[in-house]
Amino acid sequence: MLYFCGLYTKGFDTMINRVLIRLKTVQVIYAYYQNGGQKPAMAERELAQSLDSAYSLYKTMLYLPVALTDMARLSVERQRRMNAVRISRKEELLAQNLFAGLLENNQELGQFVQDNPMEWLTKSDFIKETYAAMLESDAVEEYTQAEKFDFASDRELWKKLYKAIFQENESLDSLLEEQNIYWNGDRDLIDSFVIKTIRSMSESDGPETPLLSEYKDEDDRNFAIGLLRAGLQSRELREELVAANCRRWDPSRLAFLDVLIIQTAIGELLGFPDIPVKVTINEYVEMAKILSTPQSGAFVNGMLDAIAHDLSAGGKLDKEL
Repeated sequence: MLYFCGLYTKGFDTMINRVLIRLKTVQVIYAYYQNGGQKPAMAERELAQSLDSAYSLYKTMLYLPVALTDMARLSVERQRRMNAVRISRKEELLAQNLFAGLLENNQELGQFVQDNPMEWLTKSDFIKETYAAMLESDAVEEYTQAEKFDFASDRELWKKLYKAIFQENESLDSLLEEQNIYWNGDRDLIDSFVIKTIRSMSESDGPETPLLSEYKDEDDRNFAIGLLRAGLQSRELREELVAANCRRWDPSRLAFLDVLIIQTAIGELLGFPDIPVKVTINEYVEMAKILSTPQSGAFVNGMLDAIAHDLSAGGKLDKEL
């Protein structure tokens, strides 16, 4: 499984944007060839399911503050039933957290949880251990010492907790992977969207306020399958063009992932006349820097630039360089 980490996502208002689509497409094409490359229809189903699963992971991660806040409420209620001499101030404040309450009342998130029962999470050892760690965290300790508690401070607390407790958490990664194999490797990207959502939510948001949408529009949804088909269909042309431009490298010794990035980029260059050549090249160069070797960015950049000029000179590229 390829891991898509460290992506720059600022400015996107949808969960599944074209950056993610390109990455997922390369991932599926990689798996397609690793599995023998015999069933394109299966690869299309794999891509659709992988993208949909990324969106469900986004909502699952947004549910974590709700699940932990509910644990705080249950603990406070239990202490009251037992006539505890002193109820934990930390837990009382967490139980009343305004931001978590806003998330809990969000209709879209509530519908997702209703359609996808979360007992695998709420009854797990992970959530119990995480709750205990949260109570001892610096973020909660600092929060309880504050003189003012409002929506902004409650939201800030959960932003800090999310970064401190959930990001780069191997136990959570293992739990998520057990639940859905498509969630393996998506965490860094999804975390960036969750944090963006936390930052963007305001006290005036009502239950009907939407979360980040899955796709911007139908064009982006169609772009995913179209790019996959174009990428797969570009194999022979990629072999020809790479061989023609590999003056310093033996084509058989090139990194397989670099080759697939170039192949997918060729599919995009030829299959999507509305996307400028520079945009396509830049996107796949950035992808190579993140996914492959330290030298891959420069290699892919040089190769795609040469290939774009070859395609243009041959009358196959119907757009400006």
